[in-house]
Amino acid sequence: MRPYVLHSPMLKAMLGLVSKDVSSHVDRRRYVRIVIALLLPVTLILTLVSYLQSAYPALWLIEACLTIFLLVPAFILSGRDDKLSHAESIILLYAMVTTLTLGYFGGHQGSGVLWTFSFPFLALWLKGQTRGLQWSLGWLGAMILIFKLGGDGPYAFHYADQFAEQMIAALLFYTCIALGLNHSRTQYEGKLRASEQAGQAKPQVCLEQLQQTAYQDAVTGLPNGLALPDMLTQEIVAAHERGHSLLVINIRLKKMFETTNIIGAEASDKLICSIVGTMIATVGSRGLFARTRRDEFVCIYRQHAQDINATDIIREILAFRLEYKVSDYALEVDHTIGIASYPLHAVDAENLLKKAAQALLHAQFAHMKLAFYEEKLEQQFLRQHLLCGQLRDALHKAELSLHYQPQIDMLTGSVVGAEALLRWNDALVGDMSPTEFIPVAEKSGLIKPLNLWVMRAAFRQWLVWRDAGLDIRIAINLSVRSICDPELVADIRRLLDEFAVPPDYVVLELTESAFADTTDIAMETLRSLHVMGFRLSVDDFGSGHLPLSQLKDLAISELKIDHELIHSLCTDSGSYAVVDSCIQLAHQLHLRVVAEGVEARQTEQQLQAMGCDMAQGYYFCKPIAADAFSTWMHLRESRMESALSG
Repeated sequence: MRPYVLHSPMLKAMLGLVSKDVSSHVDRRRYVRIVIALLLPVTLILTLVSYLQSAYPALWLIEACLTIFLLVPAFILSGRDDKLSHAESIILLYAMVTTLTLGYFGGHQGSGVLWTFSFPFLALWLKGQTRGLQWSLGWLGAMILIFKLGGDGPYAFHYADQFAEQMIAALLFYTCIALGLNHSRTQYEGKLRASEQAGQAKPQVCLEQLQQTAYQDAVTGLPNGLALPDMLTQEIVAAHERGHSLLVINIRLKKMFETTNIIGAEASDKLICSIVGTMIATVGSRGLFARTRRDEFVCIYRQHAQDINATDIIREILAFRLEYKVSDYALEVDHTIGIASYPLHAVDAENLLKKAAQALLHAQFAHMKLAFYEEKLEQQFLRQHLLCGQLRDALHKAELSLHYQPQIDMLTGSVVGAEALLRWNDALVGDMSPTEFIPVAEKSGLIKPLNLWVMRAAFRQWLVWRDAGLDIRIAINLSVRSICDPELVADIRRLLDEFAVPPDYVVLELTESAFADTTDIAMETLRSLHVMGFRLSVDDFGSGHLPLSQLKDLAISELKIDHELIHSLCTDSGSYAVVDSCIQLAHQLHLRVVAEGVEARQTEQQLQAMGCDMAQGYYFCKPIAADAFSTWMHLRESRMESALSG
C-alpha cells in the first residue's frame, strides 16, 4: 500500500507537487486587494481591543506598526505585475507575524488563538498549492514553538500542556482542510480555464480559415489581391537588404470571358490552373504569383541586377506559350503585360502596383504585347482624368460645338454633304483637340452622352439648313463603343421622332477598325440602322483593319479612303495603286467613294480621273461653324453660277 500512497496523484496534488498557478495577473491583483480590504478593518478592531485591554500594553502598538509598514506597501506594489509576488509575500509576512504575536501575547484569553486557523487558507489562496504549503509549514513550526516553549518568555502567555497538544492537532487538521479546499479550487479554475480556451479555439480556427479564404484565390490557391500588397512589401524589404531589384509584372489574359462562355466555367477553371502552372514553371523560384482578377495576375520577379534589359526579360519571363486543349477545344490564350521596377520606378508596394497597372493599360491601348512603365504614362493618366471631369462639365456648360466640313461631288462640283466635327473650346485652356478628348470619352463612358449631344445638335442644324433651302446630307461619326451599345438604335429612333429628319439624309461614319472587331450586338446594331434607312460609311478605309472578304457582307453605302493615302496620292506610286484599287472595288460593290484630306488641285484632278465620287479637305474648305458654312455655300454657288453663265 505504501508505494501506492507515495505515488498517488491525489497526494501529490494535495502537497503541491503537480499544481500549477492558473491565476492571471488580473486575478492575483484582485485577490491581493480583497485581502488587504478585509485585513485593514480587522486589524483596526484588534488594535482597538488590544489598546483597551490593559493586560496587553505592547500588542496594539505592534499591530499598528505592522499595518502601516506592511499592508500599505503591499497595496502599492500590487499595482505592478512584476511586483505582485512581493505584495503577496508581504501580506503573508504580516499575517504570520500578527498571528504569532497574538498567540504569544494574548493566548486564548485574548482570543488571539482563534485567528491562527485562518493563515493556511490565506497562504494557499494567495500563493497557490506549492508556495502556500511552504508558507503554511513554516508558520505551523513557529506556532508549535510558541505553544510549547513560548510560555517561558517575558510577557508570554503560558499554555497548559493539554491545551497546547490540542491546538497543535487542530492546526494540523485545519492545514489539511485548507490544502484540500485549495486543491479543489485550483482544479475547478483549471477546468474552467481549459473550457474557456476550448471555447475560444473553435472560433480561432474558423477565423484562421476565413482569413485564408480572404487572402487566397479559391481556384488556383495563389495569393489574391488582398494578400499581394503585404507580399510585395516583404519582397521589397528583402531586395533592399540584398541590393537586388524587383520587377512587378502585371499579366492580363485576353478574351477569357468569351473563352469561358465557350468551354464552360469548370473547364475555364482548369484552363486557369494550367496557365498558372505554365507561368510558374517558366519563371521558376525567382518569381511569386498572385491572382488579382479572373483574367489578371501579378508576378513579383526577383532580379539580381539593377538594370532592366527588355530582351532578357522577354526571353526569361515571356518565354511561355499558353496553348492548351480543353474539352476537345484547342486554345491559345494571348496576354498583355505591363512592367514596373523596384527601385527604378517606385520603392513601395502601392506605387509599384499602380505603375505596373498603368503600363498594362498603355500596352492594351497601344496594341502592344509588353510595355514598361514610363513617367510620361502617369502624366497621361492624370491628364486624362482631369479631362474627363472637364469634359463632363463641358456637356452642361455649352462649351461644345459642331463645325462642318463640306463634301464635294467630284463630277458636278456641288456641295452634297457636310461632315459634323465636334469642337471643344474650354473656358480656361481654349480649343481642345478631338484626338485628345474623344479617347478620354470612350474610356470614361462619356462617349454615349457625347454622341447623343452631337446627333441632337446635327439634326437641329440640318432642320435649319433645310428651312434655308439647303439640300445636303449630314455625316456623323460614331465610336466603336457606341455601336456596341444595345440601346443605340432606340436612342436614335427617339431623336428621329423628335426632329423628323429623314434617315436617308444622315450618313453614320464608323472607322474601319470598328467593322474589323465587332461583337454580335454591334453587327445587329449596324443591320438595324441600315434597315431604318441610314447610310453607313466605313471611315479611314485602307488602314488595313478590315479584311476585304468581310466587305461584301457589310450593310454599308460608302467607303471613305484614309487621308494618309490621299496625302501621298500624287507622290507615292504605292498609295496611287491602293487608292485606285479601293475606288474600283467600291464601285464593283455598288458603293460610293469619299476621299478625305484633299489639300491640292493636283490631288483633286487625280481623284476625278480615277472616278472618285466625293471629296473633302482643306483644298475646298476647312471645318467651319454652321453660320460660316451657310455663307461659304452661298458664295460657292454664286461663283459656280457666274462661271457657268460666263
